[in-house]
Amino acid sequence: MEDERTSHYFHAEAHALAGKLKLPFQEEIKKQAFVKLEGQLADLTDEERAQRNYFSQHAKDFRLEGIISYASAHTQVSGHRSDKHDGASVTLATSVVENLNILNVVTADRVVAQISTTHLPGQYSPHVTFLGTHFENLRIARHKAEPYMKLELAGARSAGEKATPVDAGTELMKAIDAQYQRLKGWLAGQDTKAMRLTEADGFPPNKYYGFNLGAAGIQGKAQAAQENDAQPCNKRDKTKEWGGITCSLVEHVEIKNISAKGADGKSIEIPPPVKSFGHVIHIPDFGNIFLAELTVSHDTYNLTMIRVDMGCLAAGSAGVASCSVNGGGKGGGGGGT
Repeated sequence: MEDERTSHYFHAEAHALAGKLKLPFQEEIKKQAFVKLEGQLADLTDEERAQRNYFSQHAKDFRLEGIISYASAHTQVSGHRSDKHDGASVTLATSVVENLNILNVVTADRVVAQISTTHLPGQYSPHVTFLGTHFENLRIARHKAEPYMKLELAGARSAGEKATPVDAGTELMKAIDAQYQRLKGWLAGQDTKAMRLTEADGFPPNKYYGFNLGAAGIQGKAQAAQENDAQPCNKRDKTKEWGGITCSLVEHVEIKNISAKGADGKSIEIPPPVKSFGHVIHIPDFGNIFLAELTVSHDTYNLTMIRVDMGCLAAGSAGVASCSVNGGGKGGGGGGT
């Protein structure tokens, strides 16, 4: 009988930056510091595995005119057997961006996205952790922004041979529903059109299901995609592919006042020129920022630490510090060929 530890199919990707600029000039920002792990590491020696199951990229001094820049970036992906669980496989993806600057409005000393999954034999859903994911000295218009992150958002692994993380009633889906209701309540009192929060590719129409999970419909999409993935590559139906559900690891952002002295010598507090709700920050004359967006499908976790949708000083969109993980084995999981 084939050892399931060697039949696992690994898939992970990471990149530092990608996007598309429309104004003041048109420019596609291709994936920077892009790495990808994909394949089945069966019948390999330990030395061969060491060469084929780890990839990394280091990049320095990216600058797109005065629009977006960073001093350095590091990405890595890896796959290996678990030392903790017999027969399990662990996949890791990491993206790190340092000294980020977007139009002198959004800056950060360090932004880290990290996902690790552990697939157990005979189980479709993995255990997932976002340990290590964080922001360092994130500032919006020079104001210190402190995101409250819920790294345990995914909750307990969905148990069962064919169970998926987006099944109705999972801890993840309960957390997403609560998050959606909070966002929906806040948006109800806002001018979403003026804030550019009704755009076709923005928030919430496409990415957030209009804040209505529609559990039966979502589970139907997940099941169809799961069954489609089980087919050989040449027999898969692209119409059954599914992008998943988007939420965020950030529950709330505290944006602090700047203390200064007025002309009379007295201390004054300068409030931030932004509106924030959940993981979303609206900056007049700039656009919108979405922090730690997580998209989860039946078999994939995709994390982007900063997504910007610019529409004033410049126009365009970009994602900073992104990584994605899926994969599976003969006993369960998705993404294999």
